[in-house]
Formats: sequence, C-alpha cells, structure tokens
Amino acid sequence: MTDAKPPIDAWVDGACTGNPGPCGFGVVLCAGARRKEISGFLGLGTNNVAELTAALVALRAIRDRERPSRLLTDSAYVHGLLSHPWKPKANRALVAALRAEARRFPRLEFVRVRGHAGVPENERADALARAAVARSSPPVSLRELLAAG
Repeated sequence: MTDAKPPIDAWVDGACTGNPGPCGFGVVLCAGARRKEISGFLGLGTNNVAELTAALVALRAIRDRERPSRLLTDSAYVHGLLSHPWKPKANRALVAALRAEARRFPRLEFVRVRGHAGVPENERADALARAAVARSSPPVSLRELLAAG
C-alpha cells in the first residue's frame, strides 16, 4: 500500500555569528510540489540553540503528523540527540521540547546530511538562517516557543 500524499521533508539549519553570538534558524518544508520556508532571528545564543530551534519549529509547522516525514539536518548534535540516547549537557528544556514534539510523529525519520555540500534544500535552509541573523529583527522568544508546546 502506498500513501496518497507525498512524504514531508523538513530541512533545518541554524546559523550563529560567533559562538555565542547573534543566531537564527532556517526551515524548508517540502511535500511533493508544495514548499514552505520559515526563518527567525533568536538574538544572542549558540549555534546548538539555533540548530535545535530550527528542528522544533519545523516539526511544529507540520500539521499532518500521520504522514511519513523526514527531518534532515547537517547538525551531528541534533541528529545525535534525536536518533541516539544522548543525554544533553545544555539546552535541556529545548531538547525536551524537541523530543516531545518528535514523539507526536508515528513515522518520523531523522536524516543526517553533509553540510555545505551543494544539497539545494540544505543550502536554502542555511541561507534562510544566515539571512535571519543579518536582519536581526525582532528576535523570536525561546521562552514563548517552549511554552507553545
């Protein structure tokens, strides 16, 4: 049996100028011919916070959680926290929120992709994250993002 709707691919990336420093996230959601892009500036933070936030925003943007979905990231940190029993040493609330969101998807796959390797959607997520940092206005509230879960 095949699914009538195409799977959803969520390409995510974070960017940080300095670490810590101004940071942002980029998300590219693709399902067949449909595409949605999301980005945001987070203010001062770390690259790991930007990467985790990108993944959380992507999963929360997917309405049909029953569809097969893939979260594609070039972050070994995000991939490891979601696909292995790694224990976070920092960003515990953000990791807990991300893991809780991921559990809401019965058919979610985590895929690690090579960064800056010319993969168009990954490059676009990176460009969105870097553009969000360059805009630097107004920051997305992590507190509100975590409370929205």
